[in-house]
This record gives sequence, structure tokens and C-alpha cells, in this order.
Amino acid sequence: MSVYAFSGTHVLCDIVGIAAERITDNELILEAIRKGIEASGAELCGVQTKEFEPVGVTAVFVLAESHVSVHTYPEQGSLFLDAFTCGTRCDPQRIVDVVLEALGPCEHRTSVLSRGEPVRVLASAGYAA
Repeated sequence: MSVYAFSGTHVLCDIVGIAAERITDNELILEAIRKGIEASGAELCGVQTKEFEPVGVTAVFVLAESHVSVHTYPEQGSLFLDAFTCGTRCDPQRIVDVVLEALGPCEHRTSVLSRGEPVRVLASAGYAA
């Protein structure tokens, strides 16, 4: 069995029950992600955002170590947050923690995936190994 020379941690978070004044505040959400990136030890390279009318935002933060994305659903008081960093120097969970703190009382489900681990190939589907 070979061991991959790369690894990373992918944190996925579904957040619901966010107060209307917070889920509609795009700047609060984007600034929380920026602060979370800083707290995680990652290096921010750039940001692409799309703000919706009357409310809502989708954004992708490009990191030297990978990315963070957010998609808000203000009409449902919810958002999806995705933070992935390669290697072990950064902690993407810190990004999620800072965002949750900024959002105040809410409910969330967080999944943490270890990336780069060897996987068992079930079928090659015609791809060369």
C-alpha cells in the first residue's frame, strides 16, 4: 500500500437558525471568515464574492493552502461553510469556530474529513493507475 505525499483537512459546516440581523449582514460574515483565516494560520491570496439582491452572499477565499467558501440562505436563516487546508501547518477548524462565534446562537453540523489518505480502488472505470 502506498502512502500519499500530500494531506489536508476539510471542514464542512451546515449552520441553521441564524438570527435575521446576522445572516443578512454580508460584511459580518465575510469579516468573520477573514478573521478565521488569520486565526487558522493560513495565507489569504484573494477573494471572489457575489452579493445577491435583496440579501445573500456567495464567496470563495483562495488560500495559499487551498480555499474557504460560504453560501448564505438568508430567507432560511442558514449557510454552508467549507474550509480546506493542505498539510498540517493550518487549522481550518479555527475558521469555522470564528464564524460560529460571530453568528451568535445557532445550530450547526460539522464534518471533518482527512484528505490524501490512501483509498481502496473499487473499480478503475477505465482510468490508468
